[in-house]
Amino acid sequence: MGDIYLSYFHKQPIVCFSIIITLIPLILIIYKSAYIDSAFLLLLIYLIIKLVIDNLMLYYAAIKVNTVFYFNINVLVRYIFLSGMFFCKLETSLYRKSVLYSMGIFTVFCICDLLYINPDLKNLHNHKALLYSTTLECLLMIFWILLYFYETIRSLKISNLLLFPFFWVCSGLLLYYSSFVFIAPVLHNAFKWNHRLDIGFLLYVPYIFEIVSMILFSIGIGTFSARHYAK
Repeated sequence: MGDIYLSYFHKQPIVCFSIIITLIPLILIIYKSAYIDSAFLLLLIYLIIKLVIDNLMLYYAAIKVNTVFYFNINVLVRYIFLSGMFFCKLETSLYRKSVLYSMGIFTVFCICDLLYINPDLKNLHNHKALLYSTTLECLLMIFWILLYFYETIRSLKISNLLLFPFFWVCSGLLLYYSSFVFIAPVLHNAFKWNHRLDIGFLLYVPYIFEIVSMILFSIGIGTFSARHYAK
């Protein structure tokens, strides 16, 4: 099994590095006790789930088994936990309710999208990637991020954004989703087990920006102070 992993690392270094680097912000959240902030607690839970799903996908990809099913699961899980961070951070009641409603709507939409393109869910070998949900996820997340920036700037409560941990998290997410939104519409064809659409290096763009976002997460978490948060 170790040989299989090493072989896949050699073939797909960018993909594999995007998995390994997830450990850095995850460990930092625990080390800095950033989980006392509910938003960072949600981020911690998501990073753990992401790490598990990514490793499952890595293992099954290495032994030539279709991994699209796990990709689809990750889309829903990712939106629920990451949008939940903005439910915790937004202060306006209307905005918070909108985020909460969007979770329910997106869950229903995602399930319908999944059933539409995969009428036979038991056929995991020919499982197809979500058709519309990834694009919708990107648009919704970009909207929540910009809405949070707008509310933060308007309130003038933060004197230095560069020393504010969640600013770095938002910056990482904005970079990731801004790049992903242009590639998400073609992933349905690019991730087919048979007759894939070859989009070349573009397929690795989300992984590259995921690495960048993890670095920005780590910078932000590194500035977190449990003592300052308590005050």
